[in-house]
Amino acid sequence: MGGYRGKQTAVDDCRCLNINRMVKLGAIPQCGWQTGNWIWTDKETGEQKSAISYEADTRDPYNAFLRIHYTLTDRDKKIDYKIRLSRTEAHYGGGRWWFICPSKGKRVAKLYLPSGGEIFASRHAYRLKYASQSECPGSRANNKMWKLKNKLGGYDFFPQRPKGMHETTFERLVNKADEAEEVADYYFLRRWEGLVGLEFDSEGRLKTPL
Repeated sequence: MGGYRGKQTAVDDCRCLNINRMVKLGAIPQCGWQTGNWIWTDKETGEQKSAISYEADTRDPYNAFLRIHYTLTDRDKKIDYKIRLSRTEAHYGGGRWWFICPSKGKRVAKLYLPSGGEIFASRHAYRLKYASQSECPGSRANNKMWKLKNKLGGYDFFPQRPKGMHETTFERLVNKADEAEEVADYYFLRRWEGLVGLEFDSEGRLKTPL
């Protein structure tokens, strides 16, 4: 696919088209025709990083498409093609739109364009990995811990149940955060103090206390 050489790129390093987000923001109408520009911005500065122009036509659900065109600035190459769209009906009423991967022909919710690539395609088409797959177990556990703690409002020692959260849900999340913290602590100590002999169960929890 273009100049892509199958490098082990993480999805976080790619441009991504998320059809659910595009539908939510009106870029892809449930039934209609829409044109515009889709823009990626820097998360920290808010500055525009790149953009594409698009045309979405869902008036005929059997021939729906998203046409996109953009320029690959590193090669000064203009790209213009259509991505087929597919609709499935939901049991609760209404429906959901999907991309048909231009490379694999599979129905997906997200398409990616990595550096060196030419067209947006599925994660499997580009053999992309998630950033967490390259992390060590300690880093994954630490990230999981803080993700859960932030969901609980952020805390260091004594969590407070967020307003509106059911008590059983709160207790379950706290337990998961504590388990992740225990694993993160173990890997930290093993790395910096050379501790050995500690065992984990299949869920990654310590069998013996520190």
